[in-house]
Amino acid sequence: MNSNINWVSGLKFFGIIAVILGHINSPLSSFIFSWHMPLFFMISGFFIKTDDNIKGLIFKDCKRLMIPYFIFSSLALGITSLKLWALNREALTYSDELVAIFFWMDYKHLIETYAFVLWFLPALFFARICYYIIMRNISNVLLQLCLFILLFLISFQIQLPFALSNAMNSALWIFIGSILFSALERDNKVNFERYYPAFTLLFPIMIVVVIYTYWGIPKLDMSSLKYDNKIINVLWAVSLFLLFIHLLKQYTDKKISYKLIEQWGRSTMILFILHPYTNNISHIIVEKLQFGGWSLKLFISLFLLQLLVMIKKHFSNRWIFKYV
Repeated sequence: MNSNINWVSGLKFFGIIAVILGHINSPLSSFIFSWHMPLFFMISGFFIKTDDNIKGLIFKDCKRLMIPYFIFSSLALGITSLKLWALNREALTYSDELVAIFFWMDYKHLIETYAFVLWFLPALFFARICYYIIMRNISNVLLQLCLFILLFLISFQIQLPFALSNAMNSALWIFIGSILFSALERDNKVNFERYYPAFTLLFPIMIVVVIYTYWGIPKLDMSSLKYDNKIINVLWAVSLFLLFIHLLKQYTDKKISYKLIEQWGRSTMILFILHPYTNNISHIIVEKLQFGGWSLKLFISLFLLQLLVMIKKHFSNRWIFKYV
């Protein structure tokens, strides 16, 4: 699996750079938003094990997802409060923010603080549990797909606490990711390599071209469950995902390895959580300098995040870094 880890790390690196670039309001933001969150949920479906005990899965994911959520949402609340105080702005309503953090856990309620990106963690936590329950108890692939689609459709109709609506929506993406990864890697069961170039390159390109020609770039905001067109959004994101995989696997096949890419690929959790802070710092610096635009903001944010990656590497088993 070592070769797999290389290209998956590259895919995660590519994804996190896209997230940072998208949130800086670059010219590519609308394009990036159309696929960047589905990409991470599909990646999360790559290595999930359904033969493990569910208690073990919950314990591991609590440590990996929910503990960072509570740590960094509390940190976000404190930093946002200090920022508002320093700028002489109206203070937060702390009762509402605590309800948002401990009960709702979704983007809509976390939007007032730097915790707005953290909806991803509880959504992924509960989506993985949904995925486990369905895959463990139902063996028919068609029935599995129907249930994930049903959860996906229901998620648009109800607003549940603990980011459960987002989780129901995200479970389909995890399922798609697990199916794609199985198809790509288990060619001993399916003679996939014979059809690999056509399936992962030509077919997705055709879908992307057709969608762009007739619909343009489909708008997508998974955090708010806003899809331009559910079917089009899924086809678009999955097709681009396959194209990205194809390109990254080409580099892996040539045994090209970059330590920076591997480091960032393994640090996507902390990069995802902290990039709003570095983006905000870069925005302030560029506004003060009055030149540079989004490209300078990106450079400053990436530089600051690289410092955080180095700090994380040095303190990997200490303090909060052992959770991210």
